[in-house]
Amino acid sequence: MAELVVGRVNFNDLHVVALFDKVVQASLDRPATYFPLRFKPGFYFSAPPGTAFPSEGGWYIILAGRTPVYVGQADDLNSRLNSNQGSLDNFAKKDRTSDAERNFLKRFAEIGLILDLRVCLITRAALSSGLNIPASTFAKVDVDNIEKVLNILRATFRYQ
Repeated sequence: MAELVVGRVNFNDLHVVALFDKVVQASLDRPATYFPLRFKPGFYFSAPPGTAFPSEGGWYIILAGRTPVYVGQADDLNSRLNSNQGSLDNFAKKDRTSDAERNFLKRFAEIGLILDLRVCLITRAALSSGLNIPASTFAKVDVDNIEKVLNILRATFRYQ
């Protein structure tokens, strides 16, 4: 089989994947990485009043209770999850022909189908430190691959 396209994080190597899994789980084991997430009418996600997410790059796992339902990445986690611009996802556009998964999560939270909406944040700094790779050297392919691998493995992790 051909090799996966990678940058600094070589997901072709079982040892790297095992280390990645260990580093991510260590982050998920820290209560400080979890935050309540709420749907803010009419189209947005937000942190509860008085709370802000880190304003740095990383990945996020949206949870319904302890069940992971979505994985994403952002250059600024706070902006993506806690601002009207970053969390809009084209929800307000009348001419949209389909919706992003995040819009379904917003609607399901609004109608009470999803309760206990939370988000777990994994910053680039925390992940790069655990992998011994400077965050500044992550290529776009690394950022995208990490999001994909988190999405694939999301059901294998233990959540607080």
